[in-house]
Amino acid sequence: MTEERMRDDAIHFARRVLVRQALVGVAAFGAIAALAPKLLILEQRVAASVLSVGAKIALAAICATTLLTLLRLRTHENLLRSLVIGSRDVDHEELERFAGLPTSLALRFVLASSTISGLMMIPGIRPEKLDDGRAVSLLILAITILSASAIPHYVLTRAAAFSLFEISPAEAIGALLETAELYQTPRRRVTSKLLLAVATPVLLVGVGAVLIANAHLQTFIERSRRSTAGLIARTALDPSLGAIDAAGRNDVVASAAEFGFLARVEHDCVGSEPSFGREADGQIAVITPLDYGCVNTRFSADLEPSAAIWGALVALLAVLVAGALGNLFGRVLAADLVHATKQVRLLGTDSVLRGATQIARPARFAVVARLGHAIEDLAERFRVFAAAQERALEAREAAQRMRGLLFASVSHDLKSPLNAILGFAELVGQEDLTPAQRESLELIATRGRELLGLIESILDAARVEAGQLTLEPQPTSVGWLIAGALRKARELASDAGGEVVIEVGDTLPLIPVDQAYATRAIAVIVAHALRTGAADPSARLVRLTATMAGEFNNEVRIDIEYGSRDVPPDELEALFSRQTTARGRGLTLGLSHARSVIELHGGSLEVDGAPDGRPLCRARLPRIPPPRRPRLSSVPALG
Repeated sequence: MTEERMRDDAIHFARRVLVRQALVGVAAFGAIAALAPKLLILEQRVAASVLSVGAKIALAAICATTLLTLLRLRTHENLLRSLVIGSRDVDHEELERFAGLPTSLALRFVLASSTISGLMMIPGIRPEKLDDGRAVSLLILAITILSASAIPHYVLTRAAAFSLFEISPAEAIGALLETAELYQTPRRRVTSKLLLAVATPVLLVGVGAVLIANAHLQTFIERSRRSTAGLIARTALDPSLGAIDAAGRNDVVASAAEFGFLARVEHDCVGSEPSFGREADGQIAVITPLDYGCVNTRFSADLEPSAAIWGALVALLAVLVAGALGNLFGRVLAADLVHATKQVRLLGTDSVLRGATQIARPARFAVVARLGHAIEDLAERFRVFAAAQERALEAREAAQRMRGLLFASVSHDLKSPLNAILGFAELVGQEDLTPAQRESLELIATRGRELLGLIESILDAARVEAGQLTLEPQPTSVGWLIAGALRKARELASDAGGEVVIEVGDTLPLIPVDQAYATRAIAVIVAHALRTGAADPSARLVRLTATMAGEFNNEVRIDIEYGSRDVPPDELEALFSRQTTARGRGLTLGLSHARSVIELHGGSLEVDGAPDGRPLCRARLPRIPPPRRPRLSSVPALG
């Protein structure tokens, strides 16, 4: 997935979550509408009333869950905005709260939908002609299906939420994973999720089986009681038979009422065939025609609560067994995953690179076992790569040693005749020469000193590469150090001209430096600043300032401010970091070597920009020498 696509997912995250939640809600209530008439064996008129009321309840539930989701998403507006603009300032605690969003939304969906579904039990909202038993069964069925729909709701919302973690800052993700591992969150979540994945289908099947059994039992009871009501009317309440007088018929009506049959003889009747219907409160009314009128018998076919106890106990037992198995499988899977995670973390460690096996025991899940074998294959590739890298490092070190020896040898061979040439030029300069001859002699001496400085830089860089450059720190005055550096800089940049303004405090302490190397390091930087400003007559002023610095004034800071803006700070930083540029000239190696020398003293060298845009080099030298050889940020490149 491209970064642009992931940014688009972050922009439309809220809409995607709301659409997926609405689809899950429509599917859940659609399943209720499709299953309720068949599972509960509802009559056509009762089913139509249930569907009408159910559609309104579904609409209300979807609207309510949408509102609750919007309120929940508003708490993550800042995080979503940061991810959209690509900000790196994201708190891992905020990501942790965002990771719990799918669970929170799923719970809100189930609770809100179930609560609104419970409104069907309220008179006035309850579907017409729905008896109490079937109303309770319908509510139980609705809550069960809504609870089961929480699983796809969670999965879809989690997929949308966790796609945003791909564009989250790596630092925040790392901190989040460390926190989760500290509290063993993944292990608990694996167990609980597998428990829900196993127990929820069993619960749905168990509840469905109990509801189906109760619906069929209730239908059987309704038919049996309808037959009983017809027999009571025809055999005991028909006056034409003459077997029972009026007082006896009253006793029959009273006895029938004790068993739930409310019989009433009516004389104004229409029709000659028996009929039955369901009252608004769900009771059944049976009309039995007689020779002289009819008998209207009303009764209820609700089941006793004890009738569903055994079915509920069996369903509960099945859920408990499934839950125990799910918990057991979850613990085993979590243990396998923890072991696989340890294998992944051991990749690249010495034990794996030495060839030690990482499979302490076989995984009990096939998918985790395949992951373990893949990790072993990856570890083997690491071993091959590490061996090749080790050989490459050895070859590189050997090449560096040979190159250092070559440069050192060649530099010594060049330095001896060059010193002779400079000495002879100095002797010749003591003779009487014409102006043209003296100018030529000075040019020879200047270029010779430049070449000598380059050779010295090559020698020192070779020693730094080989780790053989040893400093001899001595307490040195900062003023003496800067004065010597200025004289050396004039020699290195004799044709550049320019002016150097020096500001050194009077109370600066002595600092432990190698006088030769430290002086040359500062001189190379000043010479480069002079050469840079040589092409700009209006910016030939180089400023050098020495002050106290550090949290406890434990170091001396020497600032070298360039006079020209021709070299931007980022390009100057590249020169100090051994990256050759077009304007480096012969001092490129010297600049990287100057940084190495300052860092070997335990100090540091930074490149910054002055307020007016000119480059500024800040060299920091400690008042106390470091106890051991400092680690260099870069090494001068010989080629």
